Amino acid sequence: MRKFLFLLMAEMRIKQWTKNLLTYAALIFNGSAFNLKKFLITSSAFIAFCLVSSGIYIINDIFDLEKDRLNPEKRNRPIASGAVNKNFALIFSFTILTLALIIAVNINSEFLLILLSYLLINILYTIWLKNVVIIDVMIIAYGFVARAVAGAVSAGINITEWFLLCVMFLSLFLALGKRRHELVEIQRKNPNGAREVLKHYKLELIDQMINAVTSAVIISYSLFAESNHDMMLTIPLVIYGIFYYLYVIHVKHSGGSPDEALYKEKPILITVLLYGISIIIIRNF
Repeated sequence: MRKFLFLLMAEMRIKQWTKNLLTYAALIFNGSAFNLKKFLITSSAFIAFCLVSSGIYIINDIFDLEKDRLNPEKRNRPIASGAVNKNFALIFSFTILTLALIIAVNINSEFLLILLSYLLINILYTIWLKNVVIIDVMIIAYGFVARAVAGAVSAGINITEWFLLCVMFLSLFLALGKRRHELVEIQRKNPNGAREVLKHYKLELIDQMINAVTSAVIISYSLFAESNHDMMLTIPLVIYGIFYYLYVIHVKHSGGSPDEALYKEKPILITVLLYGISIIIIRNF
């Protein structure tokens, strides 16, 4: 039984729940990190997104079952390997998705709408849109934006246009980094086994888009920080974090997964922690 629970947890991709911490962003930037009521509501939003994202991962693995069995890495996943029955996995996915929607209903209608849109778009991504060039990257980025906005509306916090632009450009930066890593890996290991959408990308194109988005991230964050005065002290941390991630992408040929980079790259982890502590102090004390 214990082994089966671990297999389910592996399917849920619990390590990737770190992405859902973005739901707390608006709370911290608004200076409400120590408002217990808003913190508890935002925590409910965080849990709902964790359940929905896990449910989507399971649906994706069921949909890609046959392809994953041909992949030397993905074939070891619980569903692909047959360790978890796909019918049971589907029922489990629907169960946690239903639980997430129940939580959303009890937060507010705006949050429910965002969560439903996130669910619907990601299902369309699994079925079709992941094979549509450019759109695939924009949907990955949308996932990050949805988390940040959902956290804000759950706690009734107004967010600025600069905040949204920062999240959007940073999300595109991470999404493009993911695509670049996938393209490099598939070219190095098995060019004929590339996913359909990767056949439409070239390294030169992705690098040009990354360059454009990198500038947009730094400029939009600088303007966002200037509007909050003391936050300008955090600009060097943001620039260092962006540049080091570019180093990871171009020199270490990694960066395929932001959550893995957070765990494996100590400079990134330290930068994120220092940035988080700085924002909490600047905006909440």
